[in-house]
This record gives sequence, C-alpha cells and structure tokens, in this order.
Amino acid sequence: MQFRVVSVVAALAVAALAGGCGSSASERAGQKPEGPAHVLTMLKPIGDGEELAYFASEVERLSKGTLRIRLVPSGYSKRPDFEAATIRDVQHGRGDLAFAGTRAWDQFGVHRMSALMAPLLVDSYALEERVLGGDLARQMLSELRPLGLVGIGILPGGMRHPFAASKRLGGPADYRGLTIGTQESRVADATMRVLGANPVRVPADTLGLKGVEGLEQRVFVLYGNRLAVPGSHITANVNLWPRPLVIFAGADAYKRLTAGERDVLQQAATNAVPKAGPAARSYDLDAAGNLCRTGRVAFDPATTSELRALRRAVAPVYRELESDPETRATIQQIESLKAQLAEPPVSLPKCAGRSATRAGAPTALDGVWRMDTDPSAAGREGLDENWGHWIFVFDHGKFADTQENPKACTWGYGTFAVRGNQTSWNFTDGGGIAPNNAMNKPGEFFVFDLSSYRDTLTLKPVPGEISPVNFRAKPWRRLSSTPSRRFFSKRCPPPAEALPG
Repeated sequence: MQFRVVSVVAALAVAALAGGCGSSASERAGQKPEGPAHVLTMLKPIGDGEELAYFASEVERLSKGTLRIRLVPSGYSKRPDFEAATIRDVQHGRGDLAFAGTRAWDQFGVHRMSALMAPLLVDSYALEERVLGGDLARQMLSELRPLGLVGIGILPGGMRHPFAASKRLGGPADYRGLTIGTQESRVADATMRVLGANPVRVPADTLGLKGVEGLEQRVFVLYGNRLAVPGSHITANVNLWPRPLVIFAGADAYKRLTAGERDVLQQAATNAVPKAGPAARSYDLDAAGNLCRTGRVAFDPATTSELRALRRAVAPVYRELESDPETRATIQQIESLKAQLAEPPVSLPKCAGRSATRAGAPTALDGVWRMDTDPSAAGREGLDENWGHWIFVFDHGKFADTQENPKACTWGYGTFAVRGNQTSWNFTDGGGIAPNNAMNKPGEFFVFDLSSYRDTLTLKPVPGEISPVNFRAKPWRRLSSTPSRRFFSKRCPPPAEALPG
C-alpha cells in the first residue's frame, strides 16, 4: 500500500466498527463457511479500503463465508486519473469488482451521477443516505450497462470542504486567483472556475501542497495526509459536495456469478448504505478534533451573506448540468428530497485550539515500560507499524514511545495525564520508518483504563473514547522506575525535544 489517508488510530477505529476485509464475518460470528470460499478481486483506486469494510463484511456474513472480497490496489494512486484508470481496468477484465467516486463517471457518459456533485446541493448525511438508498441510485447505476459494467451499489461518502493553506475561504471573492486542487471531477473544476480560482487535478497520493494553494477535500484526508499546515483554514459550514463510492463489476465477471452470489452483492451494498454515512461523519469529526488540538488550523464559518453569494456564484454550474435532461431531473428529485427532510447542512464543530496540559507532577506511569507483540496484534490490516517491540517512557506529564520490527520502526511523543484509573495521551508528533504511513500524528488523543499489579500494567478500552488495540494488545512490563531515553530503539529514536535527558 503506497499511501495511507488515515493514521493508525483511524484504521483501528474502522476495524472496530466494521470488522473489515481481512477476516471472515462468518468466522467472527462463530460460523463455519458452508463451502469453499469464492474470492472476488476488488480493485481500489486509493491506498485505503476502509470505506468498503461494511460492504465486504456484509458479503461474508450474507454468504456465510462462501463469498469474499479481496481488495487489491489498482496502482494508479499517484496519477490524477486514478479513478478513471481503475474503471477502465475493470472494463478490460483486470478485476472482478472495483469502486470509484461518483465524481469520475461523467467522462464516461454517465449523467445522473453528476447531480450528486452539484455544488452545495447534497450537504447532509441524511440527504445523502436518502438519495443513495432508493430508486435514484438504481437509476444512476443503470447507466453503467452500456459501458460493459454492472452497478452493485453506491455508498455514502464524506463531505468535502474548502481548504486553503494561508487564507480564509468565505465568499466567492476569497477564491479569486487561487490555485485549487481538485480530484477527477469536471463539476469541481467548473465550480472553481466560476468562483475565480484555477483548478488543478491532483492524485490520490496528495502528500503535500506543491503547486496548489488550497483543496476541495475531506477533513479526514487533510488530517491523515498532514496537509493542514500551520496557518491553514477550513470552511466549517460549506459542504461543496460529498464523495459517494460506486461499487461495480465487469459485465463478464458478473455473468460468471451465480444468482445467489449476485443477490449477496446487491444486498450487501444495500445494507452498507445506512452504515457508511455515519462512519464517514465520525471519521471527519475525529480528524477535526485532532486537527483542533494541534492548534495549526482555523475552522472558519462562512457568514449567511457569504453562503448566499456562493449559491449565486455557482448558478452557471447548475445551468450546465441541467442542460442534460436526465441530470436536470435527478437534481430536481434531490431538491425535493432535501425540502422534505429539512435537514440542516453538516458543519464541523467549533475549534478552541490547543488545550494546555499541566506537566510536572509525578504519576504512577512514570518510568520505562516494555511490550512485545506479534503480527496478530496488528488487526485485520496487518500494518507493520502496529506490532513489534514497544518501549514506552513516561516522565512527569510527557511521554514518548518507539515501536520496531524488521519492516517498521516508528516513534511518537506528546503529553499525558492520569486521573484515577484512566490515562489520556495527546500526541504532539510521530514519525520513523512507516511503510504504510501509519505513524502517530499531531493531535491524536487516546484514553485508556489502567489496571496494575506490581510491575505489570494492563491497558483497557474506554467506552466512547479512542483506545487503540495495538497499544494494549498485551500487558506492559516495567523495565525501570526512572524515565530514560536509553531504552528507545536505536533505529528510530524520538527527537530530543520529545523527552530531554
């Protein structure tokens, strides 16, 4: 996997929610597969496949383990046309299934899906779920047949906000002259042009802001890819559009399936729709909280007058979309559903910035601790950054850790507090040798319950909090009551400022 949108925490959160693709849902439920498993290859145009976890889990559950999904990178994540190239691969039989955003299909002559990209139209998860859970989605998917493809389902995706590296983006005037990165969407490009910005297509592996001054992007990605540099701005109450994911199959591959297998795929996609939207919202809220704690990013609301001006400014985009009768009818149906729901637009929470952490008082955690785990501790994804030889050093409100195995060697550090039998960790930074980009990132916040006996410490999850399993896979053993850097990995020690002395 060349690229990780999420940190280790987000990956683990998804695994806890959905079970994922690596282990059978039937096995988790204590069932044995009724026969040999039929494994379908699903190409993924981006490095992550977490968004498909609910679908893959449902496929295994409904088939009782006889039908499984194996996610395989398409290899195009470094290209601006990463989704279109993946679609063409399935057309040529290079995968059984794949997924791609609805945004990418207009270049293939699929018109109805473009309505989902109409700027500022689908601005709540309730509306997105209603649109994708009924006849509208089936009408959209029917347009894939002439392409030699079969639409399986469309899953809700996260809302995309305006982001700029050095200025606030409120009304149209704020966009003028900026170079804004977009991803595989003619509608996004047209929207940026009518706002006076210059759109530039960027690949999935957007690991920096080279050549652009802003992006239309999810908070989840802005955080996971460390794109939110100090002084940057996210417009909290402007939802440009969502990024729903189309699950589709090659027509020939679909023909080879039994009627029962086709039913399983269709039902799994239907079952995943009401779960995918809340999950996307949860990931973005977690990422927003982490970004807020870094103190690097401003979450700016657009004013009422700025919102009105934005809607007036994007009117030419609507006129172009509605020049196609099918797209116009779809936009009208979405507008009708939106009026019926009367759901307020999604808005990111207010951000108070970095909270002060008091340090200096000794705690029961102070000292050096060790934990050794094998690859099974890495969960369904098996990320090398999540298992191995761990060293944790706590010192009067500051902590640092290292993790290493033959393939990865990472470090992280930050501040911590102990209150009663709970400890909370706030990461300042992380790095090291991370083949999956799954090191800890600034602003991550974990909470654990503590249980100790002599020199053995056990960490347990706290309901409603993020308590990653990789840090608590086994009991810790105390190596020293005196905090010291000498126990850290020599391959990837944390920087000197993490724990001086």
